[in-house]
Amino acid sequence: MVEEIDDDWLSTAAAAEALKVSRDRVRQLAATGVLPFRRLGGRYVLRREDVEARAEAGAAPGRSFSPRRSWALILLASGVPPDGVDGVTLSKLRRALREGDLWERRGKLGGRAERRDLRAHSSDLDRLEAEAGVVLTGPRHARDVGLGLIAPDAPVELYVDQPTAARLIARYSLVPSDRPNVRLRVVAPGIRAWLPGRFAPRLAVALDLADDRDPRAQAVAREALEGR
Repeated sequence: MVEEIDDDWLSTAAAAEALKVSRDRVRQLAATGVLPFRRLGGRYVLRREDVEARAEAGAAPGRSFSPRRSWALILLASGVPPDGVDGVTLSKLRRALREGDLWERRGKLGGRAERRDLRAHSSDLDRLEAEAGVVLTGPRHARDVGLGLIAPDAPVELYVDQPTAARLIARYSLVPSDRPNVRLRVVAPGIRAWLPGRFAPRLAVALDLADDRDPRAQAVAREALEGR
């Protein structure tokens, strides 16, 4: 029988069985932030809801997109050809979009950022959103990018590069939490330059909504990612 930690947490073995992948693959997903984890007694444990969400996403067979390709695909689907991507790669990405929309591919785009679930003092949330170098995303700002969801009490979600993440964690004493009110989505080097606006691209926000277990967020995400 596959071990389950409790109703909320799964061992890597249980997660691997649910996702139909190896334990090593689960550890890789945890290490890169695709599946947030905590350590319990020297081992990884993963939130059941995150594992179930990834299982429901039904990642298509084959490897997940790299961070750079994930963002190139998102930007291309948004009508913004990404700077610095060669013509051959763009042609492959356009073909990928013809063969399936972003909703179908959402399970392969989890590597677009490393997710860190954190907690801040409630008085610091507005200041976090006003910091330099952050890009707003998530349910809290869905309406700002034209998505039909209002969720002002949702966690603050920010796309940041690694130096900005380190600065915010130190400045605001952010700590890992099972009840996060801050979610940092840390992008790989070079990606931040592709996100020049105050808000993340609409389809990137929709992908972040797709990570949410709220059925309203899921419905809004699916409509946007299917292009309806």
